[in-house]
Amino acid sequence: MAATPILDQFLGSVADLIQKRDGAKLQDFLQIEPPLSDIYQQMITELRQRYPPGSQSDTVLQQRCEVLVPKTKGGSSWSAFPTFMRLYFTFMRDVNVENLLETYNLLKTLLNQCVLALGDSQMGVVVLPTVLYLSKVLAKLAMGLDRRPELIAHILRMEGGNDQESVEKVTLVEKSANVVREAFIKCLTDRSGTPGPQAKPEGKRKGIYLMANFVENCAMLSRCFPVSVPNLPPLAHFPASQRVTYLYYLGRYLFSNNLFYPAQIALQSAYDQCHREALSQRNLILTYLIPCNIIMGRFPARQLLQRPEARGLAENFDPLCRLIIRGDYLAFREHLAVKSPSARWFARKGLLLTLRNRCEILVWRSFCRKVFIHGGYLGDPQAQAQRGPPPFLYLQKLLDATRWLQQQHNIQTVNGNSNGHTGADSYEYGSQTIRHTTDPEYSGLADPDAVTAPDTDHEILEKYGDYLASDGYFDEGGNWQDNTPGNLIDGNPETDYEGCEFDPYADSGYGDEEDQSSLLMREIESILASLLTQGLMRGYLTHRNPRFAIPGARVRGALPTGFPNVWHTISTREKEDPHVPGWVRIREPTRLGAAAALGGGGRVVNLAGARPVGAQ
Repeated sequence: MAATPILDQFLGSVADLIQKRDGAKLQDFLQIEPPLSDIYQQMITELRQRYPPGSQSDTVLQQRCEVLVPKTKGGSSWSAFPTFMRLYFTFMRDVNVENLLETYNLLKTLLNQCVLALGDSQMGVVVLPTVLYLSKVLAKLAMGLDRRPELIAHILRMEGGNDQESVEKVTLVEKSANVVREAFIKCLTDRSGTPGPQAKPEGKRKGIYLMANFVENCAMLSRCFPVSVPNLPPLAHFPASQRVTYLYYLGRYLFSNNLFYPAQIALQSAYDQCHREALSQRNLILTYLIPCNIIMGRFPARQLLQRPEARGLAENFDPLCRLIIRGDYLAFREHLAVKSPSARWFARKGLLLTLRNRCEILVWRSFCRKVFIHGGYLGDPQAQAQRGPPPFLYLQKLLDATRWLQQQHNIQTVNGNSNGHTGADSYEYGSQTIRHTTDPEYSGLADPDAVTAPDTDHEILEKYGDYLASDGYFDEGGNWQDNTPGNLIDGNPETDYEGCEFDPYADSGYGDEEDQSSLLMREIESILASLLTQGLMRGYLTHRNPRFAIPGARVRGALPTGFPNVWHTISTREKEDPHVPGWVRIREPTRLGAAAALGGGGRVVNLAGARPVGAQ
């Protein structure tokens, strides 16, 4: 029988670490990632020679691992840990790194057993660093496998069964995060240490935010780690590295859910607490903190963009801020178009669609403000308050400015910079401010005479024959009817629907230039109404003789009153609820609590001998 000196030495070291409850050193011992050192290769050789694959060998190996566990105070042993160590040795013995899927399954089984060992009330905290280590390795392997769907196609087929479309596909990364979530719950529900939600975390509760950061790092926060987790300890009790990481991922989660003000608070706190020499981490935080502020109307200062940690950000955010101030909504859309070179960086960071959707209203505000400055009535400062109208802007001037802006882009198109806009040309229907290209599916419907009957157009039948002339159909009674001749299911449109009108804009009445201007005026009124509703502009609209008026501007002036500071408006409204979802802070003592602590309150009063009110 082969000797195992390396394995014996390894088991002795593990037993000593368990006795000392040194979890960090234990994690250093339990290495699995290649390339492994020569000492591990020798131990693997001993395992293959002394304990080859088989149930009998695994039983003997299990018995050797059981001596590692000391007896607890209750007299029971830590039964989950010997099984974990046996799985660790069999993993090292049997793993084939060339077979990634088999490696994933073995590693997932090992992590599951380690999570079970973590659940022990007294000794579980020893394997907490090992759980984190195995989770990171499993996540990297899962992400690699998800990028190679051909290796896991059979798994998806087995999970989905025959109906592939009705079953939601769960990626391997999600499955890995679910395993880590179980470890997070075990840390969260640990009852060791000082009780109370505001108490300093001890034992396994120290790993709560480490687990949360790992799940967030797997991009699974929205599905595997809810923001409103009960009984979370205050974040201030944890090290700075865990605080910064958690606040960064929390800010990104809130940003992706359009909670920009709470996201700004979380990201700003992460930036303030991050070490000044951690330039890459601070750069990553600024990548999402700056757009969060831009959406709320606060642009980055030049001093901020000149800092070392802001390298590469000015060239992306500075042109965007200039376009918002400029008020050219067409240039803004071109800058953030999907195929625009300037938009690639934003798309890679996951910011493109949010900036496009949230910043365009700020562009329109700047556009309206400039038109008001150059073409509006700013009011007579010498007039009395009872005399003269308030400052106002005729919306016809805003309409003319919009047409002029479209003409400017039409000139750029003529010069060779194709941008897909037709300038001041009137659109038949739809948006009058933005020209949308015709859907290819309906491109032939612009000329009704060019549309041929489906029964004679072989090209249409070849493309849509399975729908227009399928093998059968269900009649009004729900009975299946065969369509052997291959007739059109819905009939011939030229003969059966000759008297029907399918054009939704046929009776709209818009056609001449005046009607098109009316469409544009309605769209401009809608944009201004949105700005007024959001508080980004102040005043009112008149529909007859369309105007935008700014009452109460005699003291402060027309511009400060009608176009208030965007950041101040939003922050004032959002400050009413300072709570940031997912961020647990240390509660400040109330006046009643402070008085009770000083002996001025909270005393028990015996009312057994008290008489009713009014009794003599």
